[in-house]
Formats: sequence, C-alpha cells, structure tokens
Amino acid sequence: MIALMAANWASAQNFEGVINMSTANEAMKETATLTWYLKGDRSRMDIVSQAGDHNSSYAIISDEKGMDMVAEGNVTNIPASAMKADMATLSLVSEMNAVSMNGYLCKQVVYSDGKYQTTYWLTDALNLKFDDIPMALRRNMPSISTAGFPVKMEKRDATGKVVLRQDVLSVKTSAVDDSKFERR
Repeated sequence: MIALMAANWASAQNFEGVINMSTANEAMKETATLTWYLKGDRSRMDIVSQAGDHNSSYAIISDEKGMDMVAEGNVTNIPASAMKADMATLSLVSEMNAVSMNGYLCKQVVYSDGKYQTTYWLTDALNLKFDDIPMALRRNMPSISTAGFPVKMEKRDATGKVVLRQDVLSVKTSAVDDSKFERR
C-alpha cells in the first residue's frame, strides 16, 4: 500500500488548499485517487485505492504528532523506522524548459538510475516544491535536486513501459478546516 513506506513530512508550507491526484503502480497493479489537504505543517491525504480485486479507503495524516494511517475508524501510527525509503542514485539525462503539462508551464527533467528513467514535469506556478510532497506519495519516486512541484511523473522500465505514474488533476487554494487533521 502507498502508506506503508511513508516518511515523515513536517516542513513548513506556504500553501493552504486541496490537491487532487491520481496514481498508477503497475508492479502492484494498483490505481489510486488522492485528495491531499495542506495547511501549515499539517497534511492529510484521503486515498481510495484499488489493487486487483482489493479496494481500500484510508487517510494518512501528518503533523507535529507524527504520521498516522486512519482506516475504518482505526488509527495506526506509522513509526519512523517504517518511513525509510532507499533513494536511487540518479543521473540527469535531459532538461527542457517551457513544456506545458496538466495546464501548467513546466520544466521537463528526465533522470536515470541505470534501471529506470523517470520524467518529471515541474512547475514554479504553485507555492509548493518537490520536497513538500510527503514520502507516502513519493516513496517510489527518486529524490531530485531540481526545483519546482511535479504536476506529472512517469517512471519507465528499460523497455519504455510506464511502471509508475502520478498526475496532479487539480489544485485549489482554499481554507482547510482544522477538523480535517483530526484522527478519527
């Protein structure tokens, strides 16, 4: 599941609002939709996932108290030891400026770890950056040094097949009620 390898995320945000995303992980045969609420140092991701015949709905809440998964009224702490993810050593393959993706002007960057090539479409049009993404979302994404917020990411294997994809569907700057971050 997306949340099991989550990493702590507690960097200050200047963005308050809601981001809707979709993901597809071919290796896990999983697709998911995510509604991500951000306010200050708090984050809540409502995730609806389908992997094969298994459907699940849960939330990942991250704040000064730590990171917890909330599912069916149960709250499960995600310990720091489970939040470690190995990040691949990357080589920059290419960069291209002024590329349009998902309605944003982006910089397209392609990285390789020797096995996979990962393409990011990064925009500076949002008050967010790559490092603001909780590891629950980017655990399969290699760490990058390029600035900007990825509105799309595709990871391809040696044959060129997309094995992991994440798309930002919408971004809405709005007030987020504090009740969104309650663990219930």
